[in-house]
Amino acid sequence: MSPLASGGRDRYPFELALDRYVCYPMEAVTLMVRVRLETPMRTILCIHLPQKLEVEEIHMDGIDDNFLTVYTHAFDGKLLAFPLSNYLDPGKGTDISIRVRLNSISMNHMMSFTAWMAQDVPDFKGDFFNEPAGSRSIELAVKANAEYLRYLPELYNYDDFINRFLMMFESFWKPINQQISGGENYYDPDLTPDSFLEWLASWVGMEIDETFPRERVRDLIKNAIPFYHSRGTAESLRFFLEMYSGGKVEVKERKAHNMVIGASMGLGDGIALGMDNKPNTVLVSMTVPLTELTRTGFTKEKYAKKIKSFIRNIVPAHTVFSLSCKYV
Repeated sequence: MSPLASGGRDRYPFELALDRYVCYPMEAVTLMVRVRLETPMRTILCIHLPQKLEVEEIHMDGIDDNFLTVYTHAFDGKLLAFPLSNYLDPGKGTDISIRVRLNSISMNHMMSFTAWMAQDVPDFKGDFFNEPAGSRSIELAVKANAEYLRYLPELYNYDDFINRFLMMFESFWKPINQQISGGENYYDPDLTPDSFLEWLASWVGMEIDETFPRERVRDLIKNAIPFYHSRGTAESLRFFLEMYSGGKVEVKERKAHNMVIGASMGLGDGIALGMDNKPNTVLVSMTVPLTELTRTGFTKEKYAKKIKSFIRNIVPAHTVFSLSCKYV
């Protein structure tokens, strides 16, 4: 699997990416869509697929196969309509993958995949394939001739068998070449595939818990250096727990020593006044969203136990800590 870079998120509630951007006839290509529902109103994600494409498989994370309607236009391809508001709550998102196969063409060609949000499915009788306001497109270059032909004498450029024969080898090697040419993306926390996150985290000495949300793991890896600079402090503990839980964390440290009246008595940062001080203790108070229990599948007691294991790994070995969690 190759890491994919997609466009910005400034004004679109969805992102588009292809598993390859150059292909040959009869090859399969996967269009990936990451979408989020921003309003409780009726919302349909419309995706226009151009001619010469045959849909082989459509998958939407967490939802069965009977979730969309496919409209076919005699001259201008297909329109896929995903009724998002039937399956997603406002603020929630999902990933959609659409695998298509290209039919044969006789010349180099650019194919455009277009997506947009609508409240109703566009009318096929109208000119709906003109890009609506707020639409977004991604292009696929289809090559009719094998690139390896340029390494052969010119007379082979007109041999259809040799052309298709070389395409077969190029199709086999292309994913490997793409991985090599995009190798630097595997070392970018924002672009590396989920399956490589734990491996990338190991490069900075982090052991990632399986219940840690993948997107937050990316942020944690990006902040590995400042995290280690302050490791063992209240700041690093607060940062890690807020990253894991998505909630609010308050950390209070007890001073190292009580003041003792006598010849050696003194005041300073390491001296505590009062009767309630417990030297070398840390008090952690958390406000945790209830959705965290749903995400992890934990009970409140099991979630608190998981948090305590994190705290024990971060605070200095000689300290004692206490934890209180409020779920909202």
